[in-house]
Amino acid sequence: MSENWAERQRLTNQLVRISADYVFNQKTVLAEQLSEQLYGLCKLTWTTSSYDGDNPAYIRSTKIPALSSIFQNNCSDNSIEDIAKEISKILVHQPNVSKWITSHTGFTSFYGGYRNSSLEWIKDNFLELLPLFKEAFYLSSDEQRLELIKKVAHLPSIPSPNDKKEMPPEYLITPVFFALDSRIRFPIINGEERIKKLLSKLKVTDASLDSQFSEMIKLYGTGGIKDAADLDQIGRDIIDFVQTTVKQPTKKLLTSKPTTGGETELPLKDESDLISLQEARTVTSKRLHNGLTNKLKSYLTNYTLLEGCDNRAMFDVLVKNYDANEHDLLIEVKRSSEAAHIRMAIGQLYDYWFTIKGDVEPHLAILIPNKPDKDIIKLLEWLDIGILWFSGEELETCCDCLNMLIKN
Repeated sequence: MSENWAERQRLTNQLVRISADYVFNQKTVLAEQLSEQLYGLCKLTWTTSSYDGDNPAYIRSTKIPALSSIFQNNCSDNSIEDIAKEISKILVHQPNVSKWITSHTGFTSFYGGYRNSSLEWIKDNFLELLPLFKEAFYLSSDEQRLELIKKVAHLPSIPSPNDKKEMPPEYLITPVFFALDSRIRFPIINGEERIKKLLSKLKVTDASLDSQFSEMIKLYGTGGIKDAADLDQIGRDIIDFVQTTVKQPTKKLLTSKPTTGGETELPLKDESDLISLQEARTVTSKRLHNGLTNKLKSYLTNYTLLEGCDNRAMFDVLVKNYDANEHDLLIEVKRSSEAAHIRMAIGQLYDYWFTIKGDVEPHLAILIPNKPDKDIIKLLEWLDIGILWFSGEELETCCDCLNMLIKN
């Protein structure tokens, strides 16, 4: 998962909440219509394999039908922009509704075989489900969230179209409750691989639903995890974010660094290692370092980015799954391409990699302000360390192995 995906989840939360506000404040509505509207709220969290780009298929197949169910409009032939205009007329008190409708939303690949049977399940269990949806909309504490997941655990399973295997109710319900929760603190617990890995690392794979839920919400406030969207990013890396009886946390989500202020407001990691490079200890140098890190963070929003928080490995940036082959890339940021800084970066990279990864084959790179001279390039090529720099606002490299990071 990535920072962009977490932002997509938060946009979905905004869209689902304004839609739910409309649903819950209607005058007299029949149970049949309300069932379809609850189904529409669930459907707004779904996506398909075509979920991004200029005209992804999920908009026509999933998002527009969901909005039609919620607002009871037959708008299947309209563009998403026209639909946004029409719904804006209904929700006149919501100035951002058009933005939320036209932005990419939906985040869960809900199993296709159950998409239709879920509607019948909602109709059959409507009297139980409606108050639960309203509870999710008005949640204000983690204690309430835990009580709500206990109620979800007692719901009947969702039948499959072929009567072969039933689906746990939380697979449908937790994504929409995530999207209804005003603080986005209701974790997603479904059958997706990243959730399975997260539960496995927490050692609650076979635990009760409320036990799984309880262990997940305990993670808020650690390792830069603010809410359930952040939690959904980290998956199997969770063990590196928490303190256990045998180890300290070694990673956290990458945060923006200060670029203004004085000496005390501009901390720089590995301060003790920079004594021999006095010029790098100045406030100006720290601003350059942190500014480069921020620039990389803004550029690589399609990736999950981590930073070190253990004194043994205070690495600058770890790009998760940078090559789509489950390899992570460790990047050391230097404010200068001078040889002294490059030599220091080389030592830091190998030391950090071995500390956090052991003897796994390393994937390493250095980010510097400008393209280095040919001797530095030859040295880093010999060491199989990649080189990155910015030309204006564009990230550049001379290494084929890093081309996937460069935006077209």
